[in-house]
Amino acid sequence: MIRMEHLNHHGNLYAGQAIEWMVETSFIVVNCEYGDPQGLLYKNTHKFDFYKSVNPGDIVYYEGLIVRTGRSSLTIRVGLYNEKTGELMAEGFTTFVSVDPKTNKPVSHGIALDEPADAEEIKWREEAEAFFKKK
Repeated sequence: MIRMEHLNHHGNLYAGQAIEWMVETSFIVVNCEYGDPQGLLYKNTHKFDFYKSVNPGDIVYYEGLIVRTGRSSLTIRVGLYNEKTGELMAEGFTTFVSVDPKTNKPVSHGIALDEPADAEEIKWREEAEAFFKKK
C-alpha cells in the first residue's frame, strides 16, 4: 500500500521508492532462478517508465521475469501494477551479473530462457536485447 512516506512533492509515488522496489523484485526473481544470493551483483537499471500516477492508498504489486541472458548477465523486466485494476502503472529493466562470491569475478550462470509465452514477452526480450547492442 502506498503510504505518505512513499510520496513525492506532487503527492504521488516517489520514483526513487518505486525503483528501489523494482530492484528488490528483480533480485528476488533472479535469485529464485540462480539460487545463490552471494553470487549475484546488481549491474544496471536500464530504464523505468511511469505510465500512470500511483496515489496514496493504492495497493500495488510488482511482477518480474528474466527476459535476457548473457554469459554472466541476467536482465529482468519488472512491471508495477495496480492491485485493484490490474493496470500497468510503470515498468523497467534491471541487469544482474553472476559472480564468484569470493572474487566477484563474472562467472557463467548456465541459465537458458524458455520459449516466449506470448507476443508481449517477445517485445520485452527485444527491448532488453537493444540495451546491449553496440552503437
